[in-house]
Amino acid sequence: MLVPTTPKLRDPDAIPYFAWDLGWPVSRIRQVLAEGSQHDRDEVVLRLLREANTRDVWLFVGWEEIEQAWPRIEHRLGRARGMWQLMRGRRLEHVRAENPE
Repeated sequence: MLVPTTPKLRDPDAIPYFAWDLGWPVSRIRQVLAEGSQHDRDEVVLRLLREANTRDVWLFVGWEEIEQAWPRIEHRLGRARGMWQLMRGRRLEHVRAENPE
């Protein structure tokens, strides 16, 4: 895993650059991802995929969370949509290569 773009993303009290307008600290983002409603989790995953540097996304979510939210957030990803479609496609190719049927 790559080093985060800023060490502040490991500080539970820091407000990450991708949530500056919400004023949510890292701990709140983690809490929503762990305990929030589906809608709230989707909103956080969407914000991560759309606003965060790709290497920082993995500090908060993995492929499972992305795939769960994907059908509900894909249309709202804006310019990030193509990159995440490509990454999802490459991941699927990799999974299929590791687990041929």
